[in-house]
Amino acid sequence: MSTNEYFWQGGRKIPIEQAESNITLHASDVEAAQAATEQAGVGLEAINRVGPELFRATVSSDRDASIARLRQSGNVVHHIYRTPGEPDSEYLITDTFFIKFKPGTTAQTIQQFLQDEKVEVVEDLGQNILLVRVTTATGRNPIKTANIAATRDDVEYAEPNLVRQLQKFAFIPADELFSQQWHLHAPQDQTDLVAGADIFAPDAWEITRGSREIVICVADDGFDLTHPDFQGVNKVVGRLNAFESNGNVFFTEDVMPKPGDYHGTPCAGVAIAEINGQGTVGVAPGCAFLPVRFPLQFDDAAMAKMFQQISRQADVVSCSWGYGPADAPLSRGFFDVLSELVRTGGRRGKGLVICVAAGNNNCPVKDLTNTRAYQYADNFGRTRSYSGRIDRWIAAHPDVITVSGSTSRKTRSAYSSWGREICVCAPTDNWNDLTFNILPGRGVTTTDNEGAGAGSDFTPNSRYTGRFGGTSSATPTVAGVCGLILSRNPNLTALQVKQILQQTADKDLKIESDTPVNEPGDFVDGFSFWFGHGKVNAAKAVKAAVPNSESSFEQVVQADLEIPDTSSPIFSKLEVAQDGIISDIRIGIDVTHTFIGDLRIDVIAPDGSAVTLHDRTDSFTDDIRKVYTISELPALRGLVGKHIQGTWGVRVVDTWRMDVGRLNSWRLIAKVTASPSPPS
Repeated sequence: MSTNEYFWQGGRKIPIEQAESNITLHASDVEAAQAATEQAGVGLEAINRVGPELFRATVSSDRDASIARLRQSGNVVHHIYRTPGEPDSEYLITDTFFIKFKPGTTAQTIQQFLQDEKVEVVEDLGQNILLVRVTTATGRNPIKTANIAATRDDVEYAEPNLVRQLQKFAFIPADELFSQQWHLHAPQDQTDLVAGADIFAPDAWEITRGSREIVICVADDGFDLTHPDFQGVNKVVGRLNAFESNGNVFFTEDVMPKPGDYHGTPCAGVAIAEINGQGTVGVAPGCAFLPVRFPLQFDDAAMAKMFQQISRQADVVSCSWGYGPADAPLSRGFFDVLSELVRTGGRRGKGLVICVAAGNNNCPVKDLTNTRAYQYADNFGRTRSYSGRIDRWIAAHPDVITVSGSTSRKTRSAYSSWGREICVCAPTDNWNDLTFNILPGRGVTTTDNEGAGAGSDFTPNSRYTGRFGGTSSATPTVAGVCGLILSRNPNLTALQVKQILQQTADKDLKIESDTPVNEPGDFVDGFSFWFGHGKVNAAKAVKAAVPNSESSFEQVVQADLEIPDTSSPIFSKLEVAQDGIISDIRIGIDVTHTFIGDLRIDVIAPDGSAVTLHDRTDSFTDDIRKVYTISELPALRGLVGKHIQGTWGVRVVDTWRMDVGRLNSWRLIAKVTASPSPPS
């Protein structure tokens, strides 16, 4: 087998052949691509963008002669490759490849390789991993160059950097029949709804609704940040609009949806929509939000850079996109980057939690021995067939949380992909992935775009929709639960979060499907090919986030301090020796005063953060004798997750003349869990 008849990807040797008439051409835009073909005297048809500055086209005459003429004119042109015998499969190559040198390889040896092969370093990814680009002087295409490099004794792997054309695992709109968010709370049977088909969110919210200290990222197309459900103090903590140019990834802040961007806003609403008395509620309404808009046509190197940036700013990322049935293993370079981020990335340095959609193609996530033919709909709605090995890119990574779908009837979502790689499932809708016929079950109600242009919403003229679904909805549901887990216990690692999801998932699902499945869905030793470890249960997961039993803390401070009229604040302090993490907190205040509308009262935590309990309200009322709770004063939730040990204080100031009073006493009441042991 010659070095152009295969390439390495994911550590496997993949046979390839050149497509008969299809090529890729590098150009800044479609007009530049057309101008290049006219200048070279080449006839190209069906020029379509498949990546940043990369276009796919069909050659209308002799392919190799056309490629030669384009290259003579200075254009970067590549063949398109496919799996032998699979005409619908495609591999789009770039002019770069990943190479990892074995431990102990000297810098001098690596530099000599770069000089000898006449390749240039695009990016040093660490761990002896380089992304390198072939040049005109190299004299070989990137596949052949990588394959030759892979034979060296000092090279661990060399794999081409492929352009990934990703699918949005989105729901096909159905009739708008439902307005309630049954996926969060389904206490009783209704039409097409079985009690317990939900994730028991209200029970989880009794413990935590999420903390602004935990940032959930949704990486997708556009996000309507003017939506009422995305408002709130410190709700949106960043904006990343990722794009690629000349092999580099850049970021702007323009994440608003453009025409055709229909997917990001609904996904974000499922995960983090704010509790505000209107619209919808997300699984983790108290968590902060990092929207990341990107073109779903990045190569692996660009994806690696984007994930590294997300890791610097977020704790959890939700990815509702991926591959249909294909032999598309992760490049080893991107694989290694993801593995490292899961272990040491994230804002807390304890790992980035990566939630990934299993897909809507009713096929395995990974089956390297597959010989069955799977029909699927491509990005244009055309029915395709694939019967080769299946390895579906990021969803098959062993460290990510791969999510399948269950219905409001507690059955399998008919389109949901399946396999050993499924971690858990989450409630979503039900439809046939080939005919797009709606099947029994309810859709998911969430946020929607309005006025963003053609093809940018699910329900016209509305900022909400009841038509969302797919594993696109199941994935941010799980991401939201991960945010709740970390809000309860921010000391957990990403791998511990995944373990908690698996250990607390519900298995009382019906082994039923409205479409045929090639593997049984029964739970064997706690695992199902359809549902993974079961349906995510937010309440159980949040409770399990702190395995140690809770203890109660309560201490009264007899302050007995005069509150002077229009003077400096008075302070009363409490030293707390007990350590632990606050899971609930209440503050009791006993003040005698003839005009409490003059008073401002704050509680101050050991880390210096302050929460205002009373701020010059109830002007014509005397005295304050009450206990402030999180439900009454949500600002107290900002103290949840903090250490209780240290100096606490209450500060009182009288802001106006004439009336005086006394701080008689105050109480600190808390539920405290032991600080978790470091992971082994």
